[in-house]
Amino acid sequence: MRHPLMLLIVFSLVSVFALATGVATANGVGSASSPRCSSSQLRVTSDRGGWHANYAAAGEFRETLTFTNVSQSACQLSGWPRLQAVVGGAVESTPMTVVRQNAPPSKPSSPVRLSPRKTASFNIYGADWNAVQNKACPKSTTGLLVMPPGVSKSIFVTVEEPDCGGFDISPVISGSTDRQSWSFVVR
Repeated sequence: MRHPLMLLIVFSLVSVFALATGVATANGVGSASSPRCSSSQLRVTSDRGGWHANYAAAGEFRETLTFTNVSQSACQLSGWPRLQAVVGGAVESTPMTVVRQNAPPSKPSSPVRLSPRKTASFNIYGADWNAVQNKACPKSTTGLLVMPPGVSKSIFVTVEEPDCGGFDISPVISGSTDRQSWSFVVR
């Protein structure tokens, strides 16, 4: 178990999408009619480059990545972004575990409407300590290619992440600060 301090419950992908309805907003007005955000409408930033002292003692890191709508029109994000690590200029396969930040029967994610200049964020989590080898994971990721939910074109963001075999990723939420810890594995 990668996160021994957290309760893990597995849900099927089908039930996730069946439960995923409703709209959270980054501007206080709900609307499911906004088009999906494209990569060209968004900028991605990292909160601190990956290493967080508040998780260091637990052998894990958490990093918040934030989408900002840099276009002149509203758009919508819904679900979980996808990531690929960039190491030394090469794109690498990156295993991901999709997690949620609330308990059932709550919806695992909600669409977020982004007005111009508004933000939405998500967390990535991972190990920074290799318990089997009893040593720190190497800091080898020099960046991430972030694909917004439902979009295939990625956005590059510079980060430095430990390489311990993948990330856990939370759904996009409204705002630029996602300080909730995850507690349930979706898939």
